[in-house]
Amino acid sequence: MRGRWSLLAILVVAGCQPAAETPEAAKTRMDTETAAARQAIEAANTKLTAHLAAGHGDSCATFYADDGRLMPPNGKAAVGRAAIAGVFSSLGKAALTLTTEDVVANGPVALERGAYKMTITPASGPAVTENGKYLVHWHRVGDQWKLVDDIWNSDNPAMAPMPEPTAKKK
Repeated sequence: MRGRWSLLAILVVAGCQPAAETPEAAKTRMDTETAAARQAIEAANTKLTAHLAAGHGDSCATFYADDGRLMPPNGKAAVGRAAIAGVFSSLGKAALTLTTEDVVANGPVALERGAYKMTITPASGPAVTENGKYLVHWHRVGDQWKLVDDIWNSDNPAMAPMPEPTAKKK
């Protein structure tokens, strides 16, 4: 009798395990998730760029996860919404165009790759325009996609490297 219950328990537990996802099923699922994520990400990008154009750094930061990381070129990473808001606020009003080139999503994680054009008009002096590329790691939190890691770099030529410090001779 004990052997039958053990066998029955094994069969019940085995029957409760999800079947392994076939490669075809995984591709279909990820294609569906990617299409939905891309739509949501592009909508979020449109709202974020509108807030940036209006000079609303605090509103820009709300698109980031609580522990989000903004990694601008030639500068330290801003970690957390307060630091990210500070970076956006320091730009003032900036015109930013984001062009999403590719998105791939798998469950609550998505990666976005694209190009940007940003024009910053300082309080004094001429406007500065930069073109470049970016890579963003997104997480779905509830029903919203939040930026977790945001890094970009310019297509403009790099500045000459700084010379290495030399040791003083004694």
